[in-house]
Amino acid sequence: MGRALALGAAVGLAACGSVTAEDLFDLQRVADGVYAAVAKPRTPINCNAAVVVYDEGVLVVDTHSRPSSATALMAQIRSVTDKPVRYAVNTHFHWDHVQGNHAYPVAYPRQVAIVASEATRENLVSMGMQRVKDQLTAGPGLVEDLKKRIAAESDPSARAKLQEDLRQQEEYLAEIKSLELTLPDLTFDKSMILHRSDRDIVLLFLGRGHTSGDVVAYLPKQRVVATGDLLHGWMPFMGDAYPPEWVATLDALDKLEFDQIIGGHGSVKPKAHLRFFRNYLADLIEEVRRARARGETLDQAKVSVAAALKPKYDAGMDGRFAGSVGANVEKVYGDMEAKRY
Repeated sequence: MGRALALGAAVGLAACGSVTAEDLFDLQRVADGVYAAVAKPRTPINCNAAVVVYDEGVLVVDTHSRPSSATALMAQIRSVTDKPVRYAVNTHFHWDHVQGNHAYPVAYPRQVAIVASEATRENLVSMGMQRVKDQLTAGPGLVEDLKKRIAAESDPSARAKLQEDLRQQEEYLAEIKSLELTLPDLTFDKSMILHRSDRDIVLLFLGRGHTSGDVVAYLPKQRVVATGDLLHGWMPFMGDAYPPEWVATLDALDKLEFDQIIGGHGSVKPKAHLRFFRNYLADLIEEVRRARARGETLDQAKVSVAAALKPKYDAGMDGRFAGSVGANVEKVYGDMEAKRY
């Protein structure tokens, strides 16, 4: 098995040119047998992963944007254990968390289960491949835009950065052209618990939030939770979200006893970050409601809501507040226009 995994890693990383496993993830020990694979900046992005080593094997939370990224993480996992991966969990259906699924049954044939909520599997069936096709359709435009920016850039360091972004984008598009989107083969509605001799691994669907099927992995003994994009260190993406329910789901999560959060993006956070992230969502909804009550248009609301939220939330959003708050306002404003809440 060790030789097979090493060969798989070599093949997967060869597809990425000179990229090594360490170029993609910073593997950090969070607790006994629990690691955060924090994704490094790439084009396109990878998500973080949680790696849980237990008595018989390994459980990995989320599989990144492509199989080669998943294969790279497997190589890093071998630096801390030679146990096989038995479970790969999809926290939700977004491309940067599931498109690496196929790498696991290739590396561990008949040994690994892909796990998700039933809602996430349904989302993958109905939307997963279409979103891959959407990326392939949009890809040439992104490549052309990068080429134009390179041609117009006079600063050598900025130009080199754009050239690297272009290389990564072309590499990514080449890989996903033949992508096999592997569906979860083990699903649950509300909860699933792996009772092992050294720990319990609790998978929970606490309610809709970032998507309709968000799963969290909870380790009571180690006091760690892995949350995907339900709770992370960046500004939230709300395109498939249920904002008021998201607040309620985070309130349910807050009732669990844990100290550290391995989110879908950004650094490992203390539990106090949950309240910060939750309050941003609640305050966003309230400020949009106030803007609409004042009769503001969407464009006006984007300005006023951003101004109201910035003093409290800008510094804690990893430099992404300004680039994302407008889209968040648009989502909530549109939902209210449609009388969804």
